[in-house]
Amino acid sequence: MGKTRHQTRKKNSFSYEVAVPSYKRPETLRDKTLTILKAYRIPSDKITVFVADKEQQKIYEETLITGTYGKIVVGIQGMGAIRNFITEYYPIGTPIVNIDDDIKGFLEYDSTKPRKEKPLRSLLAVIKQGFYECEKAGARLWGVYPVANGYFMKPKVSTDLRYIIGSFWGCINPGIKVARVTLDAKEDYQRSILYYKEDNAVVRLNMVSPKSSYYKEPGGMQEERTKERVEKSARWLVKTYPEFAVLNPSRKSGFMEVRLKDTRAVKEEDDESL
Repeated sequence: MGKTRHQTRKKNSFSYEVAVPSYKRPETLRDKTLTILKAYRIPSDKITVFVADKEQQKIYEETLITGTYGKIVVGIQGMGAIRNFITEYYPIGTPIVNIDDDIKGFLEYDSTKPRKEKPLRSLLAVIKQGFYECEKAGARLWGVYPVANGYFMKPKVSTDLRYIIGSFWGCINPGIKVARVTLDAKEDYQRSILYYKEDNAVVRLNMVSPKSSYYKEPGGMQEERTKERVEKSARWLVKTYPEFAVLNPSRKSGFMEVRLKDTRAVKEEDDESL
């Protein structure tokens, strides 16, 4: 096959769904993510907004612009809970693109630019490449580089254990038995591990990154995120998946972070040397 991201543009019949969980941020969703999706010509009938309850549904219906989304579905409150709800909402095998409500844009790597980056040209091409690379690697989870900075992005696709950031990612829905997350804070780290354990691969497009105000945007997970809660989740991850996660407390965010790494191969090499 060997198609590049730009060559795959010719296929217009590609089937996928876009899931946007949102909590108490209707204006943010309207002005950011839905505006960006429209600018990238993602069909509105593919976009489903998932909210916490009927009260939120009414507020969103009054705030969002008709024609920028397909429908609003009442789900459940909590990041982990709504992610599980979305997994169960779509049939197993459905290609789902998950995107947060506060995305301001996307960057792609460009070595010819001073900052090694430029605005992404085609979001659809990225989506197609993500699912194509999953098929090639035998994986069901793909994502992008977590930091919107061209100096760190690379023009390569990785399939080893990497952090797949929760703000923008895709999956071939494996069903809740595989993809059930139990965390609110750090649920994207847990998801990365769950898919990797199942498929022995996760795909990351390291040449693309979403632009977002992680930790700073009011509403959403900010309603419940505290440093104590984040640290508790981080320590739980390391204790529960010691072969895949280690603590990384020195990140500039001020929150306890986790680094993902498959240490099983290292252990096997050590055992063989005995």
